[in-house]
Amino acid sequence: MLKPLPEVAQFGHGRQDRRMQSGPLSHPDRVAATLANVEEIRSHRGEHVIATPGSGSGDARIDLKLLQWKALRAAERCDAARTRLAAFDPALRPDLWAGTVQDGTARGFAAALEEAAALAPATEPPDQPPPASRLRGKELRRKQDLLVASGGARVRFTRRDGLLFVQRKKDVHSANCLRFEARADHGTLDAFGGAEGERPRIYSAQFLQPVAYDKDAGHSRLELTGRIGRGRVGWNLSIELSGNEDDDSLQLAITIDNRMRDWRLRARFLGIPPALIRHECADVREIVANDARGFTAFTLVRACGTLLVDGKPVAVPSAQCPGSHTHRFVLG
Repeated sequence: MLKPLPEVAQFGHGRQDRRMQSGPLSHPDRVAATLANVEEIRSHRGEHVIATPGSGSGDARIDLKLLQWKALRAAERCDAARTRLAAFDPALRPDLWAGTVQDGTARGFAAALEEAAALAPATEPPDQPPPASRLRGKELRRKQDLLVASGGARVRFTRRDGLLFVQRKKDVHSANCLRFEARADHGTLDAFGGAEGERPRIYSAQFLQPVAYDKDAGHSRLELTGRIGRGRVGWNLSIELSGNEDDDSLQLAITIDNRMRDWRLRARFLGIPPALIRHECADVREIVANDARGFTAFTLVRACGTLLVDGKPVAVPSAQCPGSHTHRFVLG
């Protein structure tokens, strides 16, 4: 579930004199145009009560959230990486980790996260021998059923059922288990804001096209690509699924090319217990119970270009997160 942060004071969008403001002031990290400005702003603010990020900021600036996961994993195994992150204590600098900062400050923090991640020794995946079977083009299109299997979990792709996830040890069997949810975002970086009465647009992975399938005795890999959405609202994306018989889990990578502004796109996993899904990202999940199967949603991108600083809106174009973002999951 999206990690709850302490509630931020509710400010209006109109102009407001800071001297008359009754609520807490924004943290210096939020006010600063770059990391280099933070100490000067902190000295001017003195001992004022500082507002904390809104509880809905957990999936803002998805590029930062992906980098945070890498940096924190590096810090678990490397003293140099821990030292690089020491100046960014989340308890003292919550806006940095929430992403509720201006573009220049976000770029500075991203650079620090990249440096921390690079300081840890690289963990290279084991080499895979060339697959015995490689299907492409017409030969692949003629195949109606494509299986990616590990020693435990497996996924079967068909036009009828989309991605069918099976984990017999956990008694899990879920057809059409991966869908995508798109919704316009009228909020700020502190909280997603959907229009009242506006339903999300739902797309199934079953409409993606298989473009590569590799298989041998112990390894299988499937690649799907396509566009979800219609007209001007849409995203190009690719999915890569791979499995090894020596592992109980499947590897899933979703790469999204975002050209949309002020929209949120999430991946919905239906019928798969949340405990069987690991996302290599800061926690951007929401577990939803409903009258159907329920689902677990993970934000792939939340494009939002407005930040409130001392109650006033500030444009943050880079928080629209343009470009390519890859999310990696472990299933099972």
